[in-house]
Amino acid sequence: MRVKLYRLRSLTVENGKDTLIDLTLEFEGKRAFAIWEFIPVGDFQLKARLELDPSLLQRVTNPACDFYYHGQLVLPRPQDN
Repeated sequence: MRVKLYRLRSLTVENGKDTLIDLTLEFEGKRAFAIWEFIPVGDFQLKARLELDPSLLQRVTNPACDFYYHGQLVLPRPQDN
């Protein structure tokens, strides 16, 4: 199955400051996921995905991104594991 990928822009908090972040966005049926990181393994890709509330996605006409996410993105921090 081929998945169509989009570009996503959102705000996140990094070091106590709001920061714009660009991620890859993919849909699986009615569910939406931000791809935080992916690692190719042979013919496969392992993906770290964050599920998003699709009602908070806004389609935009911007050359830098396809969607803007109006929710709060909390990205995992490896140093906290």
